Amino acid sequence: MVSLASTNRAPGVIAPSVGSSLKRKLDSSPDSKQQLASQAKRRRVTFDPEIDIHILADPNEKSLELVGEEVSRALDKHAAGDATGYDVLRGLFSARPTSSDAPSSGLLQKYVIALTNNVYLLKESRGLVHAVLDCHWVARNEHFVQSYRRLLRSLLDVAPPFTSTVLGMLVNMFVETPSPRMRQEDDPTVERAQLLSRVHDTLKYIVKGSPMASTYLQPVLASTFPFPTDTSKAHTDYISNILKVAEYCPELKGAILSLIMDKLVKIDVQIQVDMEELDDDLEDQIIEDSVREDLDDDDYDSDNESVSSEESLDEEERRVKEIKESVTKLDNIMFLMFKYYDSIFEKGNLQQIDETYQSLLSQFSRIILPTYRSRHTQFLLFHFTQMKHDLIDRFAGCCSQLAFDQSRPQILRVAAAAYLASFIARGAHVPGSTVRDVFDLLGHHLETLRKQHEPACTGPDLRRYGTYYAIAQALLYAFCFRWRDLIVTPDGRPPTDADIVYHEGDFRWYGGVKETLYKSVFSKLNPLKICAPTIVHQFARIAHHLRFMYVASLLETNKRIRLSRVVALGARETALTMKKGEEGFLLDAYFPFDPYVLPRSKRWVEGDYVSWKAIPGMEVPKEDDDEEDSEEDVEEEEGDDDDDDESTLDLPIVHVEVQEEDLDDGTDASSS
Repeated sequence: MVSLASTNRAPGVIAPSVGSSLKRKLDSSPDSKQQLASQAKRRRVTFDPEIDIHILADPNEKSLELVGEEVSRALDKHAAGDATGYDVLRGLFSARPTSSDAPSSGLLQKYVIALTNNVYLLKESRGLVHAVLDCHWVARNEHFVQSYRRLLRSLLDVAPPFTSTVLGMLVNMFVETPSPRMRQEDDPTVERAQLLSRVHDTLKYIVKGSPMASTYLQPVLASTFPFPTDTSKAHTDYISNILKVAEYCPELKGAILSLIMDKLVKIDVQIQVDMEELDDDLEDQIIEDSVREDLDDDDYDSDNESVSSEESLDEEERRVKEIKESVTKLDNIMFLMFKYYDSIFEKGNLQQIDETYQSLLSQFSRIILPTYRSRHTQFLLFHFTQMKHDLIDRFAGCCSQLAFDQSRPQILRVAAAAYLASFIARGAHVPGSTVRDVFDLLGHHLETLRKQHEPACTGPDLRRYGTYYAIAQALLYAFCFRWRDLIVTPDGRPPTDADIVYHEGDFRWYGGVKETLYKSVFSKLNPLKICAPTIVHQFARIAHHLRFMYVASLLETNKRIRLSRVVALGARETALTMKKGEEGFLLDAYFPFDPYVLPRSKRWVEGDYVSWKAIPGMEVPKEDDDEEDSEEDVEEEEGDDDDDDESTLDLPIVHVEVQEEDLDDGTDASSS
């Protein structure tokens, strides 16, 4: 047996003690003492079987407990004024996933979990919260996404003021979808469609878990909506996504649909304003050039292809290019909305159809009707209304109610009458019975207004009798398109072309249509002087050919009537007083369901639309004759300014004077 005392050992090495009888022989020098203490400490750490120490070669291998302690300490010290650890946390979340010094998604997930466990400490940590929201989370692995989703919901539970910020972060991804490449290299590849699915799942998770989230979401959706100058892709992507939001957040469905309609109308109107300054040929060319193939869902660079060439365009070319882009944008959005509503009207149950149509009617009365110059948006109503007869009656009833509601501004009543007339005139699926019912209704109100205004009337006056003239013009316009439905036949069917050509004598007309129009046309109110000349001219030709009414002599007399106004001293100048000639005293020829021209979405309404057709047996005027007539009219108008013009001697010129103080301030029927 070998004695411990006699064991050879290297100088300065201490043998392990056995019992308390053995004494360490220590060198008395200070260096020896320091060396001995260091060796003793190292020896205890290395050989103590009760302690398991693992040296971390990679910081990503931190335990969840260690990360939790680090996060808790950093947040506590930040509250006390020490931001060192806090700034480290911000740096971890701010690093781009593709950078070389970025933490792995696995390590960052531990910090996400630690923040969830300490979420109450984030109330005063706005900078860290923003760093967390900007951490490019959506393209990471699924486990990270789930942990991140729980952190967001926990944060909003304890700190509701962050709700708009969190929702804004999610909704912004509807405008510009994050890139699938923005992930850590160890994460699996994620398709772009899956990224959007993750965003929707997270938003749905938050909305369902927080009763107040939907209240915050509505203004966020409105403020994040793309600007009118943004690309077509930005608009269609955003609208597609918020329509999905409406599916899992039904309490916001009405607000979302109204938001889309409001933005759509504004784009539509701006296009009409821009096109007014262009020549007709150039307008047609813009429409033709805007024809394009259906957008590929994966084509994300199509809107940027021609950006580089824009610098070489002059001002006029750039303006035309911008209008073309706006037309394409409107066309694509309209196609998207037709497709959305079609899925409901074709496959939805009766309750869904009823609720959706009621929403459309509400959007019509609040958004579309008050907007002058809307050109295409209203065709959503036009198309889906004609899918069922009861919907046709509902729309006609809605327009009628708005047209005769005395509590509404006159400009809205005039517009409603125009919508009603245009709908029954152009709607291919509007039955003849509805046409006759509308004529009865409009005729009744026209006769009532005539009896009311004629006793005190001294001549045609748009400002005083705007609603009356709007109804009269509506009837003239509708008559030009639906005259067949107003002729009474023995078998109750509309007359054929042969019936029209070979019929002898006068036709028998439905109800009191002929008598009502005759009384109004030849009344002191003289609607043929105030209604749009294009409509009056067409009505006169058709009415004469069908032996319905002869108004040629009245039109000749009306040429000698000059509408003018005496403006009182000190009277306020209005938009009407600033208009030149008789333009400010005539109704616009605005009928909102005139031909739909957007090329891509046009297919949705092709079977719904009544196009203009020549009247059987009626000679079509030559273009040269029309040009000569228009030139003669211009020459007459120019000659009227000369007191010596001989053409004014045959018949006296009648001046209808309107006192400015009698005008209804704020009501401009000519602009409807």
